[in-house]
Amino acid sequence: MRSLLLIAIGLAWRVASAQPAAPAADAPSFKITGYVEAFYQYNFDRPSNLITAYRDFDDRTNSFTIDNAVLDVTGQVGAVSTRIALQVGHTASASYTAEPTYAAQAGTGASDAELWQVIQQAIVGYKVHKLQTEAGIFLSPVGLENLAIKDQWNWSRSTPFFALPYYHAGVRLTYPLSDEVTGVFYVTNGWNDVVNRNPYPCFAGVLTWTPSQALSTTLLYFGGVEDATDAPEGQPWRHLFDATATWQATPAIAFAAQADAGFEPNHFGTSRWFDGAAYVRVQPLSRLYVAARVDFFHEYDSHDAAGAASRLFFPADDVGSATLTADVRPAANLSVRFELRADHASAPMYFRGQVATDPVTGVELPTATSQETATLGVVTWF
Repeated sequence: MRSLLLIAIGLAWRVASAQPAAPAADAPSFKITGYVEAFYQYNFDRPSNLITAYRDFDDRTNSFTIDNAVLDVTGQVGAVSTRIALQVGHTASASYTAEPTYAAQAGTGASDAELWQVIQQAIVGYKVHKLQTEAGIFLSPVGLENLAIKDQWNWSRSTPFFALPYYHAGVRLTYPLSDEVTGVFYVTNGWNDVVNRNPYPCFAGVLTWTPSQALSTTLLYFGGVEDATDAPEGQPWRHLFDATATWQATPAIAFAAQADAGFEPNHFGTSRWFDGAAYVRVQPLSRLYVAARVDFFHEYDSHDAAGAASRLFFPADDVGSATLTADVRPAANLSVRFELRADHASAPMYFRGQVATDPVTGVELPTATSQETATLGVVTWF
């Protein structure tokens, strides 16, 4: 009996030894980063409502403002990746103002800006060979600028940044075509809508060419139906073309540029726009950067005898600004910035002095075609 037991144990050992070893589980990895932005601004027009109009996130004057506080967590297990960036502050609220609002009904929960504004990014990804597939909420690839001030040359964002999309919800495919060229393809709900405002998806394609560490360029097309189902101009296809370039000319001098053009054929003709921004940044001292930016935005809203299309971006045909920013870095993860900026428009769209209110609609009435501000801001990150 004992010998039979030993023989059985030996056979079992041989069978177990012949089986391939179970693959070792991929060890999870994660990274936690974040930043905090705060500023104080003075508007030389001294508007009584304390609003610096059409300026994205630096639009509260005579007030200490927490612009944004962000906690960004990324994790990966094998080919699967996850990213969640949570935000709270003035930027979080302002960046979602265009989000569609839907009431709860028929067992479906409500959806509005307040529901989503705490999420800056939420992405799940899966990589097969060189193809990275991701789904979720992304920051927009349009233009040079984005939400995190620490990654920008100026404190404020440009006029084109205000007009063009901040975020998209959908699917993103990224594939390196060569060592220098990367292609990205998006299918999204559209411009600034986590929940789609119509039944149609939008599409985007991006080519990034980086021939050297000093030069980077991108070409982008974004197209799709953006108007709601009941828009008077119908539901035309909106086209956007975007080109950007950044060049580190010397270790102390860098240049950047952005150009956009777009059009939307609709019931009343063709609405269209073009815009551009030019940047330069110099580093005269090891802890000091000085950056300047000029930008311009022109919009034409289509109209005929039957009516007019809704304006896409601004209440004025022409809008532009000039910005000068000093960026002091007392520490590697601390930026203190002082910025002077002047905005100008071809029609009144800014507030000045005592702001009047329309007695019927209750809307505050802009009376100025220009505004000038001085901003002191601090951003730190880890």
